[in-house]
Amino acid sequence: MTFTLKKLYGKKEIRSAIEGCVTALDSPIALLDAGGAVIVGVQETNFSKYPVVVNGELIGWVCGGEKVGAIASMISCLATQEVEKKALAREVLGKYRELTLLYNISEKIIGSLDIKEVAGIVLEEAQRGIKASSGAVMLWEEGSDRLESIQTFGPAGGCFSELAATATLVNRSVETGRGEIVNDIGWELAPESGPHQPPGLASVMCVPLKTKEKVIGAIAIGNRESLGYTAEDLKLLTALASQAASAIAALAHENKLKESRRQAILFRLATQIRQSLELSTILETAVTEIRNLLRVDRCLFAWYNPAKSNIRSRESAEADERPPEPSSERSLRHHPGHFSHLTLHTSDYWQVINEAKHPALPSVIGDYATSEVGGLASKLLKMEIVRVDDVTKLTDSVMRQFFLKQDVSSILAVPIETRLGKRGFVACANSSKIRPWSDDEIELLEAVGNQLAIAIDQAQLYQQSLHSAQVAREKAEELEKTLVELQQTEAQLVQSEKMSGLGQLVAGIAHEINNPVNFIHGNLVHVNNYTLELLTVLNLYQKYYPEPVAELEAAIEEMDVEFLMDDLPKLLSSMKLGTDRIRAIVQSLRLFSRVDESDMKRANIRDGIESTLMILQHRLNAQPGRLPIQLIFEDGDLPLVECYPGQLNQVFMNLIANAIDALEEAMASGQGSKSQTLPVLRIRTERVDFPEFDSDGELLENSRSPRVRITIADNGIGMTEAVRRRLFDPFFTTKAVGKGTGLGLSISYQIVVEKHRGTLECISEPDQGAEFIIELPIFQSKSQGNVSFFDRNTGMRDGKSVVHHIQNC
Repeated sequence: MTFTLKKLYGKKEIRSAIEGCVTALDSPIALLDAGGAVIVGVQETNFSKYPVVVNGELIGWVCGGEKVGAIASMISCLATQEVEKKALAREVLGKYRELTLLYNISEKIIGSLDIKEVAGIVLEEAQRGIKASSGAVMLWEEGSDRLESIQTFGPAGGCFSELAATATLVNRSVETGRGEIVNDIGWELAPESGPHQPPGLASVMCVPLKTKEKVIGAIAIGNRESLGYTAEDLKLLTALASQAASAIAALAHENKLKESRRQAILFRLATQIRQSLELSTILETAVTEIRNLLRVDRCLFAWYNPAKSNIRSRESAEADERPPEPSSERSLRHHPGHFSHLTLHTSDYWQVINEAKHPALPSVIGDYATSEVGGLASKLLKMEIVRVDDVTKLTDSVMRQFFLKQDVSSILAVPIETRLGKRGFVACANSSKIRPWSDDEIELLEAVGNQLAIAIDQAQLYQQSLHSAQVAREKAEELEKTLVELQQTEAQLVQSEKMSGLGQLVAGIAHEINNPVNFIHGNLVHVNNYTLELLTVLNLYQKYYPEPVAELEAAIEEMDVEFLMDDLPKLLSSMKLGTDRIRAIVQSLRLFSRVDESDMKRANIRDGIESTLMILQHRLNAQPGRLPIQLIFEDGDLPLVECYPGQLNQVFMNLIANAIDALEEAMASGQGSKSQTLPVLRIRTERVDFPEFDSDGELLENSRSPRVRITIADNGIGMTEAVRRRLFDPFFTTKAVGKGTGLGLSISYQIVVEKHRGTLECISEPDQGAEFIIELPIFQSKSQGNVSFFDRNTGMRDGKSVVHHIQNC
């Protein structure tokens, strides 16, 4: 410890305090230093010695009587306070020096945009606060595990990460994340390294460059003299390293971000070229992204249009002397306070077509004569990059004046030329302050210019290819549409042929059945009469001959004549009911097939529905393991409808058969409408927009044509929206393979919509059943448009619905 009792007694206030105590105690004393030398007073043999201790270390003695012990304790306290004051002063001074250093380095780092510059600032400040003859800032090389020196000073600056002695120190500091000090490098770290010991270094100190996430490098300094670096030095270098690490990491991130954004711009331009090749979109994207990336006040793109005639100023002629401007003349854009308005006869000018700018700046889109821009035009036409950091320092007065009028402080313009020889340029300009342009920014603009040139070169070819592709696509779509139509037509023809053949077959079978059935039905009347006559005679015989001969009586008992007389009329009645049923079925088959009614005619819709129900009657009845289907037919008493009866019967057959299929599937799966306990098929017919009558019975005017509506609904499984949308598409079916062709509803839709000018729609939800609604106009022929409505529907009753409820068992 450098603190001694002699130095303490030399302080005036301490000496006064000790002398005051001696006077108060009235006891002589002697002060001795730690070695026993007398500082003040006379040491007598009878004096007792009392130690003066500071932080456990003896700094002297107080000799005297018994009361002197208090003075020794007081002096120890005063000495401790002095030591603490000095320590606090050193700490405050160190903090001040550290804060001053950090403030200075922070100011310098904030103004720096380069990592190497930041490293140089840190080393410079380190030399000011710490004595060092060599030093280096090292960062991890991208993609490797070695440190690279980015800034050094002194003869050993480049050796810290390479030579064995210092490399071990640096690596240990980086791995542990803590600072390291070696004040005798030859003895501590490299006794075996021999000639590889760093030149001129005896003491070395290294601290890692750490961010919150990781260690990015290290700072190492060394001195040729064995001065002995202290903890204070390490603390100061650590503070500098912290500042440097934050700044370097931020700059590295910013550089990566700039590179990423640069690549993003180029990628976006390339994407635009590949996707659309719309030049206006590409240019707008380019100038916007460049301005955002480089943080300039304005970015623009301009085309050069070569001269074909001279330019003259409008101000050169009086208003009344100006000849009319020909349509071929082009007016240059005039900006107030910028330059004169000129008339251009298809002349040499630059056309700014796209820009991205600060909102406070005026737009510069327009046409500018080359004579107004000075040497800028010639440089760009020679494909030279125009780089002006400070416009006021331009030697070309015309160009300087032009830029100053445009409120430009700094400008960077990169020319481009397409393969067809068309020229233009991309320019960045700053107005708020002077902007030094970097090589990276020039490289970026050159890359953008190359991309734009490629876009322009490919635009025409791309448009031609688009046109050719469009023509080919239209032809392909037309062929595909024709193919689909042919397939549909073929399927419909096959279906129509099947239906025609089926109709003829049904009609033939009905005819063949009808003849013998009519023969049987007609003879049944005579058989019934003959039988009644015979039974009458037999009754009279029994009345007048009650006791026949034995042989006859035995025959009567054997034949049970009483039973025959009672059962024979019933048998004949049953046969008549059977023939009536067969005749009704035959009539329904004939009505359904309608082979003799291929032309449009007025027909009863109800007959077609009932004939269809008659044919499908067996599917409505109860089946083994299946309930009967309840049929509710609400007849709206429709008038005759002009239609193709046979085709409408086909529609009714398809819709009713599909409804029965849905009900059977619902019963098999246990699904269906929850509001019904039994499967129900509901058919309803009604009038729509029929004429109305006033109170006097006169017909009211009605602009809408009268129609009939047929609704076929079930409480089956229903369908999803996706299925409903494709319901009428040809070949679309939800049935199993072999159970449906996908043509029934498609043909039904065509019959209703195309052939009868009606509508066919479906309303359905899953598990809520389905409802098909057909609307048909009463009249189809335009030639009947002037005929009275009632002339065409005589005897028409009020359209009140009559409900026919059929419960199948």
